[in-house]
Amino acid sequence: MPTRRVRLSAETREALARVAALRHASPVYLVGGAIRDAALGRTVADLDLACAGARTLAAAVARAFKGTLVTLDPDNAVYRLILPPARGRALKQIDVAEILGRDIGEDLGRRDFTVNAVALELRPALPPSIPESGFLDPRGGLADLRRGILRVEDDKRFRADPLRLLRAFRVAAQADLTVDAQTLAFIKKHRRLIADPAGERVQAELLALLAAPGAAGRLREMDECGLLTAVFADLEPARRCAEDYYGPGGVLKHTLDVCARLELLLDGFRKIYPDLARPFGDWLAARASGGAPERSILMLAALLHDVAKPETARSVDGRLRFFGHDTLGATRAAKILRDLRFSREHVDTVADAVRHHLRPGHLLASGGPVTEKAVYRFFRDLGPRAPGLLAVCWADHASYMAEPHLKRLRSAACDQPPRAGVSRIRPESARKTVRHLQLVSTLLRRYFDEGRAPVPARLLDGSEIMKALSIPSGPKVGDILERLREAQAEGIVRDRAAALTFVARLK
Repeated sequence: MPTRRVRLSAETREALARVAALRHASPVYLVGGAIRDAALGRTVADLDLACAGARTLAAAVARAFKGTLVTLDPDNAVYRLILPPARGRALKQIDVAEILGRDIGEDLGRRDFTVNAVALELRPALPPSIPESGFLDPRGGLADLRRGILRVEDDKRFRADPLRLLRAFRVAAQADLTVDAQTLAFIKKHRRLIADPAGERVQAELLALLAAPGAAGRLREMDECGLLTAVFADLEPARRCAEDYYGPGGVLKHTLDVCARLELLLDGFRKIYPDLARPFGDWLAARASGGAPERSILMLAALLHDVAKPETARSVDGRLRFFGHDTLGATRAAKILRDLRFSREHVDTVADAVRHHLRPGHLLASGGPVTEKAVYRFFRDLGPRAPGLLAVCWADHASYMAEPHLKRLRSAACDQPPRAGVSRIRPESARKTVRHLQLVSTLLRRYFDEGRAPVPARLLDGSEIMKALSIPSGPKVGDILERLREAQAEGIVRDRAAALTFVARLK
């Protein structure tokens, strides 16, 4: 049988050689995620190093690489070097940590999952590929990688650090691994311990998980072992709400379906909206803040968009209604995220999406055409968050249609102009879904229309209104400004002269 080997990229080998050349007083080991990613043939973006005397090595590495050194955990001597940006460089950071225990063997024995408990002692010249026998692998992590599983040998590791309950799904998502049955059983047994870690730590794991490929499927796995509603206790009542309508799992099933549809949209945006792929991608990149991809925040919005449905459920003329679940849900979602120490921007983004997720549907409620005034007010209220809300609305409506059916009707729902007439679509529920998706598509294109801003620039300001009408400062000025902007959005007013004429009639 041929010897199994792990290939290291030239960039990784060069960085490790530079560290080895520093001649630290004790052995230095590459550990954890970098080895896991290399063994899976993935790009290595972070290096994790372990040694005795981590503080000294971290300072030396910072000088050698001319990066920014940050102390992550002074008590356990964990440091992070953020590398200066360089074109074409995959490597972003180097972490240096003190060996936990007497030696590297004890350190590896304390680590979370077997696939993270592998080490390689640094040498000045590492070959491009290293036999698996060249690694320290006391817990069989490399064998588990070959099998594609994420595993722990016992449940004491979850008791030692309950955050690992959530980290299991994050690591599995990022590395495309299957959490093995025994590990899932351990997670189910200890799921309630997830309430113990600090909110900031839970938040960081959630953001990383929701940004990973296949996150929606991982949320379902978390729910199957009880962890999802241990993290988000407010979602548990949704499981038995509206089962007659949504089927077993009720509103919670619908919620997870919406997360899956949002993932389908974000992953396939270029195919679904080829004309909008570039501007939408630019918008997503611009919205990233604090190390959190906007994708993660939108997934949170999808997860929490119906959080208040159970307590607002009422039967009206034999039909289940949820009056006010959008407004109450926004308040509830904001509290959930504040308790997890999310930033104000992220809390507000999710709360806005929950509060307004019914709004595009309301624009269709009259049965007539959507007016320019209504479109203006929509974008005025949502501002730069509008595309994210529309993505969540797309997912919400698309969740009512099986994926094969959705793919067949995608051109009717999303193309401009639609390739099929809505009147011929059967059944009526599918026709309703397509109409909603058509409106979402129209609003998305309206937002990114380079020739016409969704919220027009002001032709007059407040001081000009006061001067033209000889009125003092006050609420009336703001009212006139808003009515003028609506008239601009409707195309009634197109230039300054017309604006002055328009406001003169409002005195």
